[in-house]
Amino acid sequence: MIPGKDLAEVWRLPEEERRAGRRAVAWTVGPAGELAVLLVPQEFVAPAGSWPSVKPPFDGEVVVLGERGERRVPLTGVGVVPHHLALLPGRRVLLAEYRAEESVGGWKPNGVVYGPDGAPVRELSLGDDIPALVTDRGGRIWMAYGDEGIYGDHPLAAAGLRGVDAEGEVVWSPDHERLPGYPLEGLAGATEGRHTWLAWYPGSTESHLTRIDPEDGSSSTVPSPVREPAGFAVRGPEGVFLSRGGELTRHLLVGKKKWKQTGKRKVEGGVDHRAHGRDGVLWFRSGDVWYRVAA
Repeated sequence: MIPGKDLAEVWRLPEEERRAGRRAVAWTVGPAGELAVLLVPQEFVAPAGSWPSVKPPFDGEVVVLGERGERRVPLTGVGVVPHHLALLPGRRVLLAEYRAEESVGGWKPNGVVYGPDGAPVRELSLGDDIPALVTDRGGRIWMAYGDEGIYGDHPLAAAGLRGVDAEGEVVWSPDHERLPGYPLEGLAGATEGRHTWLAWYPGSTESHLTRIDPEDGSSSTVPSPVREPAGFAVRGPEGVFLSRGGELTRHLLVGKKKWKQTGKRKVEGGVDHRAHGRDGVLWFRSGDVWYRVAA
C-alpha cells in the first residue's frame, strides 16, 4: 500500500491481461504525460533474474493512456531487447537496448522507431551502456551513459551525456569544462517545459543534475540531493526524488547549490528501478500498479 494523500494511482494491469498471460516488461511517460506500458506474452518473458528479461524476436503491444483515452500499438517480430521504451511525436514509439553490439562493419543499431501502426520506420544507433534515456516534446532523445560506454569505443557514449534527434544525429554535447566532473554513470532523466534534466555522477563523490536548454544548447548543473535516484521530477526550485530503495523525498533548492528536504515517506512493496519525471510530476511503478506524485 502507498501512504499519503498526495500520491495518486494512475493505472494497474487489468486482470484480463494477467489471465491472458501478458506481462508488463517496460514502461515510460511521454512528454505530454501519457503513460505507456509494453505488454509481452509470457512465452517471450525470461524467468526472473535472467538476462535479457525478454527473448527476441517477440510480439507485444504498447498501451498508451492519455487525456484522450487509451490507444494500442501492436508490435510483431521485435528484434531488440526493450530496456528502454519512449514516445516520440507523431504517435511513434521507440524501443532501445541498454547495450550496443560492435561488429566488423561497425556498431549495430540498438534502437528502433515504430510508427502509429506498429511498423518499424527507422533504426538508430544510440550509443553503448545507456542507464538513462528520455525524450522531449521536440522529438529529441537524451541519454546519460554508464562507465562501460564512456570508456568504451562507441563515439556517442564517450561524452557521458548526449542529445540526438529522432534520426540519430547529435544535437547536443556537454561542455565538460562547465561540468563539476567527468560523467561516469547516468542515473535518470526528466523534462520540465522545454528543458531536459539528466542525473549522473562522476565517481564516488556526490551526484549531479544537469539542466539543458535545447533552444540555445546552454546547460547548468546543481548537486543532486539523492545519491542514486530511480527517478525525479523538478518544477522550478521544487523537486521530488525516488531512491532505488523506495524512499520518496521532497526538496527545495535554496540558492544554486543547496537542497532543503521538506518531506519524506517510504513506498511500501518495492519500486521499479526506473521512474520518470515530467513537468514536476514523478511517475513510478510498484508491482503492476503505476502512481504519480507532484513536486
